Amino acid sequence: MASAFVNRPHGDANVVMRPSRFLAGAMLAFAAVASASVFQCVFAHTEHAGHAAVACGVTLAALGLASYRWLRARPVALGLHSDGLTLRERDGATRHLRIAGYAQWSDRLLALTLCGARDRRETLLVPADSIDTDTFRQLAVQARRAAASHL
Repeated sequence: MASAFVNRPHGDANVVMRPSRFLAGAMLAFAAVASASVFQCVFAHTEHAGHAAVACGVTLAALGLASYRWLRARPVALGLHSDGLTLRERDGATRHLRIAGYAQWSDRLLALTLCGARDRRETLLVPADSIDTDTFRQLAVQARRAAASHL
């Protein structure tokens, strides 16, 4: 995997984003806790384990489907530029966005607030295990600078 600092052949400045085990594990843990909570609430209300199991299964399926769709909607590559990012979607479409804000959780997760051409804001979560270390650091520094310029 080439870092953001390495010259890439043929002018390809995109960094491929790998599937994140960290995000998948976090979503699995959330779905498990939420399903267990639904089971407890329904069981306390109806006092019937069958109804509680059905509610738990439906909750787990709904959260699993939502997580799967969210993971599939994430960009497959990102390009770092001095004025923002270029996101390449799964269908091949590209979008150029500028960084309007950020939040960083240690060296594990970077939450970016991005603005498009119409100033519509969206959030992009970039886990550290989805890109290489140098690119993650460069993205964090770029996000800090961009967020400081908006203050």
